[in-house]
Amino acid sequence: MEIGHVVRFASQQHPFLVQTAPCLDLDCSCSIMGLTLSELIPPNSQPGDRLTFTLRVCLKTWIEHDPPPRSLEVESLAREFMSRFPSERIGELAKEFERARAKAGRLSSLTLTSSADQLVSYSEVIDEGGGIREGVLRHSFFFVFEGREFLVEDHYCANPECDCQEVHLEFWERAHDFAPKRRLKIVQRLIATFTLAGKLKEIRFCEESTSTTKSLVRAWLRRCGKQFEEFQRRYALLKEIGTRSFPSQPQTTTRVDSRQQLSANGALQIHSAQQARRNDPCPCGSGLKFKRCCARRSSVVD
Repeated sequence: MEIGHVVRFASQQHPFLVQTAPCLDLDCSCSIMGLTLSELIPPNSQPGDRLTFTLRVCLKTWIEHDPPPRSLEVESLAREFMSRFPSERIGELAKEFERARAKAGRLSSLTLTSSADQLVSYSEVIDEGGGIREGVLRHSFFFVFEGREFLVEDHYCANPECDCQEVHLEFWERAHDFAPKRRLKIVQRLIATFTLAGKLKEIRFCEESTSTTKSLVRAWLRRCGKQFEEFQRRYALLKEIGTRSFPSQPQTTTRVDSRQQLSANGALQIHSAQQARRNDPCPCGSGLKFKRCCARRSSVVD
């Protein structure tokens, strides 16, 4: 019946995607998991042709909780699903439920130890182990560009007094180093700031050529633009945690300084273009004039 998170029914031509929604009310002692089954119809079909229904199931008893009135077709599908769903997958759903509850409990009381003018990685919030900088990769986005593998980590301003509506994306390349022995290397490549509506505002640190940077960011927007809905949710979560962490915190006036924490190392700090004139030495310490160094790298993609 089941292939991963997709199920098939004997009476249906198309498979159904199964999406889970555990009860996250920490005051509730139930073990109810919401399961939404959506028919995977061909791309040229009308949205109204998709059959969707929801079950609320107790994971301890595998009995549906308060089933709503349904058509005979949907009732038949619900009964088939409940009777044929593999027992090992029920155990996996129970573990998923416990993980979701634990995460909700942690987030409900979490406070930040950083200052309000520092950007916060979502990975640091969602996982106690941290993000890429701490060697934890599983909460980053994965992106392939021209055969190169990138891990993308998202950072946010948690200051509740700041309404920046921005997400800061840090692109790290995952590459193999063959000398002196084969090993995996994670190297920071660029940092880009987007509005939560998906508009690129600036690229503040970059180890790529201008043309490659433009192509990479455009490819990210084209293939991963749907992630901005998730970024909006995460932004709201960080602001909620920030409200708990920084009560009565005045609005920060050091927006540029707060972003310097994302630089690759101490020698490559992030500077605003207004701090250096075209013929001045570049603030990054490269020895080149500003116009021939970071002025090129900080150009915004059209």
